[in-house]
Amino acid sequence: MSELQSRASLQRHWLLASAAPVAATLICWPLFELLPAASLSLLYLASVLIVAIGTSTRPALWSALLSFLAYNFFFTEPRFTLFILHREDIITALVLVLVALLTGQLAARLREKVDALETSIRWNQGQMALAQALSDCMDAPALITVFSSHLKERFSHRPCRIERLPEVEAGAAMEMCSESILLKEEMTGYCLYVRDQDAQVQGLSFRFNADQLPDLKVQLNSAVELFKLAWSRIQLAQRLQRETLEKEREQLRSALLSSISHDLRTPLATMIGSVSTLIDLPESLSQEQKRELLDNTLSEARRLDRYIQKLLDMTKIGQGELKLERDWVGVDEVLNVALRRLQPLLKGQRIDVVCQPDLPMFNLHAALVEQAIFNVLENAVRFTPPNEVIRIEVSVEGDDLNIDIADTGPGIPARHWPRIFDMFFTLSHGDQQTGGTGLGLAICQSVLGAHGGEASVLSSTPDHGSCIRLRLPLTLAHNGDGA
Repeated sequence: MSELQSRASLQRHWLLASAAPVAATLICWPLFELLPAASLSLLYLASVLIVAIGTSTRPALWSALLSFLAYNFFFTEPRFTLFILHREDIITALVLVLVALLTGQLAARLREKVDALETSIRWNQGQMALAQALSDCMDAPALITVFSSHLKERFSHRPCRIERLPEVEAGAAMEMCSESILLKEEMTGYCLYVRDQDAQVQGLSFRFNADQLPDLKVQLNSAVELFKLAWSRIQLAQRLQRETLEKEREQLRSALLSSISHDLRTPLATMIGSVSTLIDLPESLSQEQKRELLDNTLSEARRLDRYIQKLLDMTKIGQGELKLERDWVGVDEVLNVALRRLQPLLKGQRIDVVCQPDLPMFNLHAALVEQAIFNVLENAVRFTPPNEVIRIEVSVEGDDLNIDIADTGPGIPARHWPRIFDMFFTLSHGDQQTGGTGLGLAICQSVLGAHGGEASVLSSTPDHGSCIRLRLPLTLAHNGDGA
């Protein structure tokens, strides 16, 4: 495409060089009777200057020759012949040629500088665009793809062939190399090899014509430097991510150990005390006292079991082992299972359930969603005084299914709303109400998030308690009636 444009531009130059003397002659013809011949030569000189500035040296010389011939043929004595009678006519011809040479050379140099400046601007803009595109890449395959596409676009006007190398060939080239990036020069171009964190090797081949190799080498090396900077950034980001994950895993491990040593000590102490009393004082205890101690032991054992289950669930979530085994179930069925599990924990609280009729079936992991609902209900029971009401309302609003669980407890301060779903964040309200392990709501948020939903604080006041909303998207209910 560029070669065709260059040829068309050259044709325009020669056309202008030929047309300028004709135009000058047409202008001078009606002025011949009014002006001396020497003055008319200045018009031809002006046309030569215009051609020299707008074209190059050779078209300017051609225009100067045609101008002299036209001037000599039409306006010098003897007219309509090419015979030169006066010496000043020879001087005129020499001046025209000299002007064409000097002006043409100056114009050519100026044009070369302008072209070089435009080329430099385009190259800088291309470098900036390449740097911007590479900055958006976050892994090696994306970096290779973006780099290849940009170079193809930038070298589209040059006979340069860019292609991906087979992984086997690229891997063989990097076997003996300790670097992660290798730019290898070959007979007809270059090969760029990249090895990522997983030891996967990818490569690009740049094939040039032999006569263009030195010219394109500078441009390619400049682009490769940007590629190396982007690659170093990706390597650094991946290392930081791994270190962050390791740090978070270590923090989770420490927090779990701290939770086990602190929060699990109370039920264990209660169980040990009850069992020790039963063993050491079996004769001095009444049947009612024995029954109370056994009930306390069973209650604390169940509490300990719930703590351990939450720790295991949170460990799976933290390590990315949470897998959804979906099935079509009704939300009312899941809610009923959670309520049955909740019965042993109730201390006189009443459960009031309001469920919108004709709810669709949902494609979800029933056991996990039931656990999420149970965790919120368990919190509600912990903070709701005896003989008070815990209200559950299930409704469809817009594109979501909402499960609102409201208690009549002491409420949650507004400043803590964003944090109550964080791991190990707990709230205590006096000696009678402990904050638990701080894992129940975190597990709830993770389970709902895996289904595309979320948990949030809908409202909370000291006088009316808190309302937690569990949201599930209705997209999970698509085609539910036919399941």
